[in-house]
Order: sequence, then C-alpha cells, then structure tokens
Amino acid sequence: MSRIVFCEDDPMIRKLVQAALRSSTHDVRFAENGKLGLALIAEVRPDVVFSDVAMPEMDGFEMADAMRERAELAHIPIVFMTASVQREQVEEAFRHGASAHLAKPFTVSELRARIAQFVKS
Repeated sequence: MSRIVFCEDDPMIRKLVQAALRSSTHDVRFAENGKLGLALIAEVRPDVVFSDVAMPEMDGFEMADAMRERAELAHIPIVFMTASVQREQVEEAFRHGASAHLAKPFTVSELRARIAQFVKS
C-alpha cells in the first residue's frame, strides 16, 4: 500500500481530496500546515507528498527545503498544489525541489493522474 501525505490548510480542499481518494488503496494522511506536515512526513515516510505553497506556520517551500536537508526525506517526491500558474511561481516550486506541479482547482482525474505518476495503485 502506498503512502501519501497532503499538506493543505484549506479544509474544503482536504475534504475534496479525502472524498476523491476514499475508494483508493492508498494510505492518505493530512496536515494543516507545513510544520505539521514535516512531522507527519518524518513519521510516515510517504511515497509522495502533495503540498500547498501558502500555508500558516511553515509554507510549502520552507517545508520542502527542510525535507531536502534531511537525508532520510530528501528523496521523497513533492507535488506543489497552487492556484498560481504563473511561470515564476512554477519555477520557484522547482527551485525548492518540486517533482511536479498541480494547478488549483484540479479535477479528481488530474489528481489521480498525478498520484499515478509517483505511486503504484
């Protein structure tokens, strides 16, 4: 069973993702900000992390940087989810170690496709 961590401060998006993946075989965990996300990632050691960029406590870029500094977490792919599709924002995500980008709002099929890119069903 693959493990996925979603770091997202918007409760509506967390509910959408939870509903979309309810019937999947993935073990999906949620964190409300980057600080809680980093702790959860260290505990769960997921196959992939999906993270919002703008979050309280610690934003997605800071969380990604902290992951990259820890050898045991540095290899975990990160997919940044953001409403911004501006080139500068996407490039910034990749500078912070993004493996991919998922533009908000996204569809269930887009989410599942991005998950399939990194984990086996």
